[in-house]
Amino acid sequence: MFHVDPLSAYLNCGVAALVGAAIMRAAETDDLRLRRALRICGWALVTLGVGLLPAGLGAGAAHPVAQLSLAIGSLAGVVLMAHGLGQVQGRDMPTRWVWALLAGLGLVHVAALVTGPLIFGQVYALGLAATATLMAWQGRGFVVSPRNLIERGLGLSLLLVAASSWLRLAFTLAYIGPARVDLLYVPVPVSSLLAALYGVMPITMATLLLTLVNARLHQQLHSRATTDELTGALTRRALRELAPAMLERTPSRQAEVAVLMIDLDHFKGINDSCGHAVGDRVLKMAASTLQVNLRPDALLARYGGEEFVAVLPIDDLPAARRVSERLRAAVEGVDWKRAAGLDRAVTVSVGVALAGAGETLDAVLQRADEALYRAKREGRNQVQVSLMAAWQSTAAAPDQAVTPSVTMTGA
Repeated sequence: MFHVDPLSAYLNCGVAALVGAAIMRAAETDDLRLRRALRICGWALVTLGVGLLPAGLGAGAAHPVAQLSLAIGSLAGVVLMAHGLGQVQGRDMPTRWVWALLAGLGLVHVAALVTGPLIFGQVYALGLAATATLMAWQGRGFVVSPRNLIERGLGLSLLLVAASSWLRLAFTLAYIGPARVDLLYVPVPVSSLLAALYGVMPITMATLLLTLVNARLHQQLHSRATTDELTGALTRRALRELAPAMLERTPSRQAEVAVLMIDLDHFKGINDSCGHAVGDRVLKMAASTLQVNLRPDALLARYGGEEFVAVLPIDDLPAARRVSERLRAAVEGVDWKRAAGLDRAVTVSVGVALAGAGETLDAVLQRADEALYRAKREGRNQVQVSLMAAWQSTAAAPDQAVTPSVTMTGA
């Protein structure tokens, strides 16, 4: 028959908790929130391990100090783990609440121990059910909406601990018999299952947490490599990684792909006259305006200092020109006084090129860049189309430009 001695399980759980804490201590991250969360979870495991060891050693398990250590250490560890899991999900529990809860649990269990061992066991079972539920609540994102297999594993672990704690409470309240040193007032088959669960849960949660943190760090590093820190647009490198796949899918989808080279007009003058802080606000607002006015499947990248590139599926050249004109008008229509403290409008010049069959990204970018320079030479604040694209299209004449209905002086 399957049987696990509860005191041996407590010893294994305590050792596993300390090992898990040591493993988490070795984890490094430059994310302050995750670092704090790991530190709190590490202290939770240390508290759990130190609390369980006296009872797990067996000889003095019946001593009141060992009983208090088992109860308060395990409950404090669960509370701290709940606090840490909340931190991982950006859900902070005020520190004063944590300390108040720990102090309250300690006082209640000291009072219960004086009352008698059975009452103490019932109070401990109730505290364990309550704190395990708190832990599941703090980590409810892992339970309700896990984003990957690791989070699903964490969620299941939290549910398992909470459910087993309420089951233990039900058996404890219904128990009639002598006091037990291990405080596990449940039938033998159930006690063996709970003991096995307690033996593996600390190292399991520590491993899952470390894996989750590593996955998030990997995601953050990828985001930093592919996202421009200032504007939130893609980086030039990310554009070169993602755009070729869009160009290759064009023939099968029987759709065109337009490449738009977008440059802020007279941006150097804004930096020189208003300062780089204002220039940064202009760049962020311009990028946000462009992104809002593009389709969700379009790529927008910051290609240079004040130069952006958009790559998007499009029906034909006239559609590409309409999109370009919409982007130009949207940027010009921003309330730049409110957005960046400027007393003048910010405008953009746009060069448009359609990707030919089998044409590389560099080749299309070069044609879009040539169209952009033509827009700059001819007065800025306008859209110009690549000569080759215009020649290939039956819907537009060569070298035709889309100009604004009102040209701003000095734009």
